[in-house]
Amino acid sequence: MEASSSSRQDLIRNAVLFLNDPKVQSSSLTSRIQFLESKGLNESEIQQALSQASQTFSSSTVYNDNGPERPRDPSPRYGYGYSQGVMHPPEPPKRDWRDLFIMAVISGGVVYGLSVLAKKYLLPHLKPPSTTTFQSTSQSLTDSYDEASKLLTNLTEQTGKLQLSIEEDKERVNNVIEQVELAMSSVKSNEEKWTEELRDIRSEVENVRELVPKLIEKHSSSQSSALTDLQNELRSLKTLLIARQGQGQSQPAGSSSPSPSNSGVSSTTAAANALLTPRGKGIPAWQLPAASPSPTGSGSSTPLNGSGELDGEGKGKGKEEVKEEVKEDSR
Repeated sequence: MEASSSSRQDLIRNAVLFLNDPKVQSSSLTSRIQFLESKGLNESEIQQALSQASQTFSSSTVYNDNGPERPRDPSPRYGYGYSQGVMHPPEPPKRDWRDLFIMAVISGGVVYGLSVLAKKYLLPHLKPPSTTTFQSTSQSLTDSYDEASKLLTNLTEQTGKLQLSIEEDKERVNNVIEQVELAMSSVKSNEEKWTEELRDIRSEVENVRELVPKLIEKHSSSQSSALTDLQNELRSLKTLLIARQGQGQSQPAGSSSPSPSNSGVSSTTAAANALLTPRGKGIPAWQLPAASPSPTGSGSSTPLNGSGELDGEGKGKGKEEVKEEVKEDSR
């Protein structure tokens, strides 16, 4: 117990010596207290050491004022295991005139460089603009404003023209649409009319198609009746000619005189012309009561065409003419 108390007293004594050291007194009180706490001193012991150190420092200052100054002894060790050099920073080196000159030159260069940079970069921004600069800037702004106003005016005019052209195009398109609608309506109406006309034509064609067979039948019946009448007339003519030839052969050949023969020829020619000429419906002329035959009766040897003889060729020609007349009558 006594040993521990003596060791604590030694720590306090060493702390007082540490605090009385003039090199340590230049440091702050907080750093000195922290150092003492790191050495194991508690708060009461630190306060005791500080009070003893202050008393010792005041008594030493009084003694120094009254007596001559004596050289200081080297700093004793404080029993903490560290030398005084380790505990305190070394003294700063002494500066001579060369160090001061170098520092002055360096500081002057730095100040000069800073001043140059300030003049070059800061002062142009800090100085107010001159009158010419302000005028040029205002003039450029005015010019740019005028250009912008001109552009806006041109843009407004172009927009108006474009709107007018769009309206004109719209009117044209509307007119074209109306014309197209009218054309379509007219085309539809014409198509309907054409359809109706086509229907009428088709109905007429159907009617004609139905009438054609009837007309053909009627024409064929009329033609067959005409041919039948022609055949009957030809047969009657043939029998008449045969009868005429028989009467002419019964008369003597030498007793024929020119006047009776001429009268027979004229009567035969008249009968043939009556057959060949067109006539209406009714009894043929040759079937009517004929005139009295001439006494000579040589007209059978006279041909019908007045050429002096009657052959088969002349008879065939008369039939063809009669057929053509019958066809014309039927038409």
